[in-house]
Amino acid sequence: AYMGGLALGAAVAARFAHSIRRPVLVYGVLELGIALCALGVPYGMRAIEALTVAVLGGGETAGDPGAWAGLFRLVTAFVLLLPPTALMGATLPLLTRHVVRRDEEVGPRIGALYATNTAGAIGGTLCAAFLLLPTLGLRQTVYLGAAVNGLVFVAAALVARGARPPVASPTTPDEEPTHIGRWVLPLMTLSGAISFAYEVLWTRLLSQILGGSVYAFSTMLASFLVGITLGSAIAGRLSRTRERATVGFAWAQVGTAALTLGAFAAANQLPAIAKQLGAGGLAGLGANAALSGLVLLPFATCIGATFPFAVRIVTVGAEASSEATARVYAWNTVGSILGAIGAGFFLLPWLGFLGLISLGCALNLTIAVIASRAGEAKPLAPLVAAAVGAVLLVFGPIGEPWNLLRATPMTGGSAPGEI
Repeated sequence: AYMGGLALGAAVAARFAHSIRRPVLVYGVLELGIALCALGVPYGMRAIEALTVAVLGGGETAGDPGAWAGLFRLVTAFVLLLPPTALMGATLPLLTRHVVRRDEEVGPRIGALYATNTAGAIGGTLCAAFLLLPTLGLRQTVYLGAAVNGLVFVAAALVARGARPPVASPTTPDEEPTHIGRWVLPLMTLSGAISFAYEVLWTRLLSQILGGSVYAFSTMLASFLVGITLGSAIAGRLSRTRERATVGFAWAQVGTAALTLGAFAAANQLPAIAKQLGAGGLAGLGANAALSGLVLLPFATCIGATFPFAVRIVTVGAEASSEATARVYAWNTVGSILGAIGAGFFLLPWLGFLGLISLGCALNLTIAVIASRAGEAKPLAPLVAAAVGAVLLVFGPIGEPWNLLRATPMTGGSAPGEI
């Protein structure tokens, strides 16, 4: 639901960003709108609670985990989160329109902007879970977050007064010659789906050690976002030309597959590693973050690199950078939604952990092959690496992580018996 709002906001921004002459000021207004929406969320939750009781409560459907109850919860979550997240999704394209002035700045500046924004997400994740919620409580945390949004609005309004006008866009988005890199958009949708399937899978697996608390989830999410930040920052510096970005995109997919498969192959050793680190359900942030980072950080870095590479491939000229950023962001986020729902509700129950990992890695390698052949550069090395990875995927001696699945965060030990 959260990602759906981001995708919608980015899609709308793709249509209108080219005509906005004061993008920093509009960005500030969006931040103010996010604050107002956040203040309204508690009241929306009360309304949804009453609606839930009216529709599902008092009968056999109360607490029913079936399809209708799940669909109802999904729809109400979308309705509640759509306004603030749509505003959030439009912010990155607007800032892109402000910071990119020349064609050679597309990769580095968008990569730096995406990395900086994700670094802020890491800080927000950890501060909310470990400081604000325990110290201030739910409502005061919302108030503080809204106040920060308000400060961002004030700062943006001040910056906008002295900001240079953005690069003029001589054509509308539909007339932009972006067909050169259009092949990367569906690949980014598929890549986003795979990435979020991995996140769902590893959240489930690591919960065997870290537990299912707010602290555990925020630690895992922060570790994933650290990798996204590092990957986008590195890729931004490497993607100064479309040819280099195409090669980098292919290698990022190969790296994602290799590092994900390597982490899964070592999954049965995680309980022992957690014991050595002192990590577990009741451990502190440092030990749990170390364990999460050890597993998630390497392949998440490769995932984070795909976004700047893809934007550089799609963008033709600095004036089209905001529209290209919005398109890539929207396509990738739609894939994230499909991956989250598909993995959680269908693929994990159908395929199991090993089956989902194998499918995801196979798709990563397929994307690498397509990228190696579709672009202008046509590099051979990632194509060979993808072929080697496919052989290892088929013949590698990797099984289900039964040892990890017997671990329990309640005692830090292992539960005997059959699964």
